[in-house]
Amino acid sequence: MSLPPLFPRRRLARGLAALALALSPVACAASGSPGAKGPPGAEGRVAAVEVRDADFSASLYTIVRDGKQSPQRTGLLIGVVRRQLAHAAGRFNAGQPDRAVDSVLGALSLVRPGEGRAEMIDAVGERAIAGAIDRLSPRGDEGRVRALMELRSAALPSGSRARAESDEHLAALEQWMKETRTGGPLEQLGADQRAAVSRALVDGRAESIQRAAAATVAWIDRAIEFNIEYRQGGARPEREEAVEAARALESGGASLAALFLRFGDAKGAIDQIDRTSVRRVIPPGLYQRLKAAATDDDAVSWQALAAAFAQHEAQERDAETGMRQDLLDGAIWGAALEAYRRDPLNYDSATLLSQVMIRLGMSEATPLVIAGALGDRPSPGALGAALGLVLSALSEEASNDDFEAARRTYNAAGPLLVLADQAARGGGALDPSGARVRSLMASVELRAGNLVAALPLLRAATAAEPTVNGLTLLAMAERQSGEPQAALEDVRRALGAPDARSAPLEIIQAHLLAFELHRDAGTQDRAKESLDAALAAALDTRQRARDPGAKARTERLLGRILDGYGDEKGATRAYDRAFALVAAEPPQLGATMLDAVGRALVERDLPAARRALKRGLEANVDEEDLVYGGLWVLLLERALGVATDGTAGRALDSATSRASWTGKLAAWANGGLNDADLGRLARSAAQRVEAQFYTAMARKAAGDAGADERLRAVSKSPVIDLLEVHLAREMLAPVLHLDLPRNAGLP
Repeated sequence: MSLPPLFPRRRLARGLAALALALSPVACAASGSPGAKGPPGAEGRVAAVEVRDADFSASLYTIVRDGKQSPQRTGLLIGVVRRQLAHAAGRFNAGQPDRAVDSVLGALSLVRPGEGRAEMIDAVGERAIAGAIDRLSPRGDEGRVRALMELRSAALPSGSRARAESDEHLAALEQWMKETRTGGPLEQLGADQRAAVSRALVDGRAESIQRAAAATVAWIDRAIEFNIEYRQGGARPEREEAVEAARALESGGASLAALFLRFGDAKGAIDQIDRTSVRRVIPPGLYQRLKAAATDDDAVSWQALAAAFAQHEAQERDAETGMRQDLLDGAIWGAALEAYRRDPLNYDSATLLSQVMIRLGMSEATPLVIAGALGDRPSPGALGAALGLVLSALSEEASNDDFEAARRTYNAAGPLLVLADQAARGGGALDPSGARVRSLMASVELRAGNLVAALPLLRAATAAEPTVNGLTLLAMAERQSGEPQAALEDVRRALGAPDARSAPLEIIQAHLLAFELHRDAGTQDRAKESLDAALAAALDTRQRARDPGAKARTERLLGRILDGYGDEKGATRAYDRAFALVAAEPPQLGATMLDAVGRALVERDLPAARRALKRGLEANVDEEDLVYGGLWVLLLERALGVATDGTAGRALDSATSRASWTGKLAAWANGGLNDADLGRLARSAAQRVEAQFYTAMARKAAGDAGADERLRAVSKSPVIDLLEVHLAREMLAPVLHLDLPRNAGLP
């Protein structure tokens, strides 16, 4: 039997008559009735466990796998929360505030009613919470801000100046909340409800949850009354009040359920619903699933609840009347955690819980969660999906340059990689494979500037799955490690890789890399052979390509090849064709602009650099691309001793006040930061290399004879994917005079 829709979707735009719901005849109880209390805290003395980064994955896994309270578990929970808040503080320091806020909320999501301990928030954790307050305050998220302020105050020493200031800010927030409650009675109740619920989702104390439940019931009560008054009186109500009524009647029941589910309390939700008017508006399908979880309390019933909220999250919601994202997140987390704890061997529950943990900045335990559900002999499909989850976790951390978190996640995936290797030896095909996981981790290590760790990962990955791209990346890493002959051997293998026929662009890049290796070694004949091969491959690919993006990439590669021959006019024409192909696609146009401005910087061709940058400005490409393009044009103007025409300034100006790394680069370019300041502000290996490049280029423009040695250090950097490393190498490369092949058939 199929259940009715769990979350009926209604639209205010269908008219105010949509408020005339067919309410069920359940008696409305007092809204302030007390509900079930949360679980009691662990009694007796507790010894906090010092959780190190090396222990974090396993310790977090232990906490999420079993929720049974004991003094030992409480001690471990204190250590895990502390360590997760330390990770959040590190993410704030690294300039990743959104990920840091998620991590703070992730730490607090581990704490259920009765489990909170003052020892969970040490000095580092207090700073992380302060950072979350600063980030959330401008968004008007008063409920969560208030809860975080209370936590922070409690963590500060009593009688300290910091404690007094925190308490003053908290009092000011409460006063502001009172003074800014405007609108009709229902609007005010709605604002109170949202603030109380947001606070409870973070706070987690039983009294906070009950206040939020009472505010939700009062909100729904008034919406029901409003609806009756509208049907009986017929007078057109104020739109704001009507919207609030629609919101309460459409999403109020699910919101109350989500509040309790955040803490894994289906019984508390049913108790509150059955005693109040919420029973009249709760979607029937959702009520049935709640009831099943409250009575059966098994993995199947909890999984059904988690799946219902996850499915609703994936659907389009009405912005005015739909359920709020923080409530959905809380419900999915709480229900998924309960489903997993009831049956840690259930693959679907483990997968959903892992996905939520990645979003909450706790990727490190996800490989252990999913591996525990696979068993000793998983199917290729299940094992491939598990490796895909590891790839998602690694990608999330890599996108935030959180290399330590990526390493912890990768290390925790060890058992999964063992299973993947066993499957590969047995001839099983996995999608994705263990080689792809190792390759991604190698890319992370390269981005972190850690060649020593990246090389064995790349060698293992390419031994298992030799691809053109993987072997070319290995060759680039070998070159940077001072092994040009090994790099040439990797290129040879890349050109003969199994996927060579299906990877024409990667083949061109492999030939270009071979050209650079021979050129730098002074073997001109071999360099010409490689460049001729690159040209032939590019012209062939150019004829075969159909997709505009692939065509544009081919033209950009052709431009590089023609520069190798010294054919500047031909290279310029290639870049012009690339621009025309991606004129309507800003992301690709930004990449094309950077390539064009970069080669103009190397060739000292200021008119070409300015033209390319103007194209980016006219197309409104990403601010980050504009900053780098503007920097290169500005440096070229200084190197040539030419007055600026304002193009570079236009590209830099919008970013100068930003707190991002590109904002700092723009501020440096405009004189707001000196060289030493820029170096100190660089937080990652990539940023430090960029700072070295730009300060060296500025010194070179000023006539510093030692600037080339600084650029040479940049060219040997292990962060091989940076454009600045490529530019430094090309500016220092020996100049060859090579003839174009006869009858090349250039466009």
